[in-house]
Amino acid sequence: AALAGVPTYIEHFSKFSPSPLSMKQFLDFGSSNACEKTSFAFLRQELPVRLSNIMKEINLLPDRVLRTPSVQLVQSWYVQSLLDIMEFLDRDPEDQATLGQFTDALVTIRNRHNDVVPTMAQGVIEYKEAYGDDPVSNQNIQYFLDRFYLSRISIRMLLNQHTLLFDGSTNPAHPKHIGSIDPHCGVANVVRDAYNMAKLLCDKYYMASPELEIEEVNGEAGAGAARGRAGGWRRPTAPLLPAANSSAQPISIVYVPSHLYHML
Repeated sequence: AALAGVPTYIEHFSKFSPSPLSMKQFLDFGSSNACEKTSFAFLRQELPVRLSNIMKEINLLPDRVLRTPSVQLVQSWYVQSLLDIMEFLDRDPEDQATLGQFTDALVTIRNRHNDVVPTMAQGVIEYKEAYGDDPVSNQNIQYFLDRFYLSRISIRMLLNQHTLLFDGSTNPAHPKHIGSIDPHCGVANVVRDAYNMAKLLCDKYYMASPELEIEEVNGEAGAGAARGRAGGWRRPTAPLLPAANSSAQPISIVYVPSHLYHML
């Protein structure tokens, strides 16, 4: 019976556009006005909108793509997640038990979608193996995938912020983080972490890796730079050293470190 209502849900919620949220809004909400009831009331409406919009786009894929086992599996995950959220549409935000169950449901949804990226990629491989390469279809599929993965990132960001803020625990390794956001994310530190992982992979598969050179220019304070260099086969020879004037101070930004790490 619940599954029968899914097309109606998708048709209804896909008529709405997702609410744009800035990093400042995430930061302000998490740091000073974190209210679980407000977040609950927002997400039980916003998540169905975002899920339904991307589910409608999935349904517009060519039948030959939709019939692949992996794409059908991804579809089933999205359907179940939409149904999970719909359970809370008419629940009382004043009920603490409801709020706890909602957070648990979001954790379940987040875990369910952990393998969406490789599974969707496998679906594309299955399609190409069955029907061969077609430049026009490839371009259309790539356009869809770009939108699909961007949607996934935004949904996951909402899930992470709520669950990290309201699950009742603080990450001891990052006590100053607001959800998944670091208000003082050290860019050079994330660059080094990403480089070290890339270096490890390069050394493992190619037995060689490029050197790392970092130059920081803090535009907020003026001209100046802090430099560091790490050898490809040796320990770093010099750390990033702040220069005498403040323009060379290490750059920090408000960002999600894991997102920056992944991009690098």
